[in-house]
Amino acid sequence: MDNNVLISVKTIQRCDGEELEPIELQTPGKMGMLNHKYYLIYEESAMTGFPDTTTTIKVWEQNVEVSRKGKFNMKLIYQEGEKNLCMYPTPYGSIGAAITTEKVAYDFSGLSGNLQVDYILDADNENFIQNSLRIAVTPL
Repeated sequence: MDNNVLISVKTIQRCDGEELEPIELQTPGKMGMLNHKYYLIYEESAMTGFPDTTTTIKVWEQNVEVSRKGKFNMKLIYQEGEKNLCMYPTPYGSIGAAITTEKVAYDFSGLSGNLQVDYILDADNENFIQNSLRIAVTPL
């Protein structure tokens, strides 16, 4: 499958009531549907901290699975109303984290649409970071 969409990713973070600088990425990618699940696939960049890494986002019902393969490998699972544990890679090694998903909302049609995932990231049981992942997809 060739690149057929433009994927715009924006992550907004709040820590201790203060909004941090948003992380944004626009990149060509692929979108498709298989077994009633939407798939978004794109290449990360050095700007996001995951160079030489392919990200696959799988969306269905109230679930989102983000898998990264390449220089950095990981899998994050967001299930609305659930808490999931994961290992989060950093340039200094992996750290254990808990992800509590508050909201999963998406609206895809053809090769366009939006995805929003609101979640709390707890990396050390002390510093809770509120995150909002927003993805917009448009045809190329």
